[in-house]
Amino acid sequence: MKQLLIALVILATTACGWQLRGMTQLPASVRVMTLESQANNRFTQRLKQQLVFNGVVFPTDSSANVRLILAPVSIERLTLSVNSLGQAAEYELNAELKVRLVQLEEGTDTEWSLSGRRVFSNDINSVIATQSEETTQRQELENDLIRKLMNRLEKAQLN
Repeated sequence: MKQLLIALVILATTACGWQLRGMTQLPASVRVMTLESQANNRFTQRLKQQLVFNGVVFPTDSSANVRLILAPVSIERLTLSVNSLGQAAEYELNAELKVRLVQLEEGTDTEWSLSGRRVFSNDINSVIATQSEETTQRQELENDLIRKLMNRLEKAQLN
């Protein structure tokens, strides 16, 4: 009886479209790939974890037909506003990631440019708090880029 109940719960949750947060239904054509990244190690590791979590396999030999090539993540900090004393009151972080998805056998090469933006306040009385906030916002920007890349891969139509 217990096994039947568990089976019914599993069937009900899969039938309604429910899925774990962060799960992306990637096409079968991108489930085996190689990852060539010039991005920093932390970004590359988080992306690789997300890909593995979503069923992607990275073979150790050269059997993968798909290559995902990442340029370095570019994050630029700009002063958005200043206070009455001429000190920066708000900063803006703009991130950009250039990605290529290459299917070797078919000869297709798709390029994407992903971007993100974050704004944060400058606490002139606490430099450490501002630095901590900037670090947090940079990590969130990188997470946004990973989510956007996963969405692009989900919609990738390779022949």
